[in-house]
Amino acid sequence: MRFTSLFKVSVIVVFIALIGWRFTKHSSLNHEDAYVNVYDWYGMLSNDILRQFEKETGIHVRYDLYDNNEVLEAKLLASNSGYDVVFPSASPYVARQIAAGVYQPLNKSLLNIQELDPVIMQKMKIIDPDMSYAIPYYWGTLGIAFDVDRINELLPGISHDSYDLLFNPENLKRLAPYGISFLEEATDVFPLILSYIGKDRDSIMPEDLDSAYQHLLKLRPYIRRFASSRFVNDIVMGDSCIAQGWSGEAHEAIREAKELGRNIKYIVPKEGTTVWVDCLAIPVGAPHPKNAHIFINFLLRPDISAKITNNILIPTTVVASLKLIDENIKNDPSIYPLKETMLKLHLDKPQKDAKSMEYDKLRTRTWAKVRLNR
Repeated sequence: MRFTSLFKVSVIVVFIALIGWRFTKHSSLNHEDAYVNVYDWYGMLSNDILRQFEKETGIHVRYDLYDNNEVLEAKLLASNSGYDVVFPSASPYVARQIAAGVYQPLNKSLLNIQELDPVIMQKMKIIDPDMSYAIPYYWGTLGIAFDVDRINELLPGISHDSYDLLFNPENLKRLAPYGISFLEEATDVFPLILSYIGKDRDSIMPEDLDSAYQHLLKLRPYIRRFASSRFVNDIVMGDSCIAQGWSGEAHEAIREAKELGRNIKYIVPKEGTTVWVDCLAIPVGAPHPKNAHIFINFLLRPDISAKITNNILIPTTVVASLKLIDENIKNDPSIYPLKETMLKLHLDKPQKDAKSMEYDKLRTRTWAKVRLNR
């Protein structure tokens, strides 16, 4: 009798468990928890924007931050990251991550994609031409940040709008005692040096790479530091007087320097430069894909995009946000480059074949020699 009762109870428990498993499985396919897991760059989305999303949708944001693409890529390639929305840089990261199957296709029926910046969209065609996996969102330029008073003192009469400021060895020789910094990745330096010495910035010819290397050797004795994240603090505190840097960080430096009474300027060189684009994408295995689309839609709204730009001085691709952006920001050519300058912006071509990947390895080895001053 005891065995029979136990058997009946066991059958009931198993039956209930099976029903529960089927219900849970069905629910997980059709319903999502009220969460969205977001992995973004430091300093991009303010707390009030995240709280506004939560208030409007009832979806809670779990918001994690990173400071370089390598950290994001390592998580995406290692295993299921657990994130629903990420912000990878277009080149070379999005291109190779799409090839590696990292992202799920976007469900455009769930997205209200309005007009996006036509110049950026044209450049994105080499990465993801139909926005199947990634929507370009934040964007900016690679240029030069410098201490205006120091430059005028040491290089009187020099033009402030040219890469000659940073790539002419005679100029660097004069500036060297006051600190000069370059970015730390080969991809941020070699294309611009190639262009400066009259070569194709997208060249993958070893002889062109060697020409760029020989020019860098002329600059190397005067470069104090290679840094991506430190250059803001260095130039604000006076540890460097000129730095290669990204527009977003440069304008952060300008803001901080003003509080100390120092005059820092950022320029987009007239010769043209690199444009950076950070995208919105949903990783394969995202636990809340529907909520991810809702979050992306929220960011694509003109009022939200404008609020982001007004906060951090970084444009988004949402064209309709322009009418809501502060006039002094919208009319600043170091934030929104002039039309003729926009046409000279270049998005680096991704390495997609054996020859270009071999060149990339050679460039990395050559860059190591530059940094080691060999």
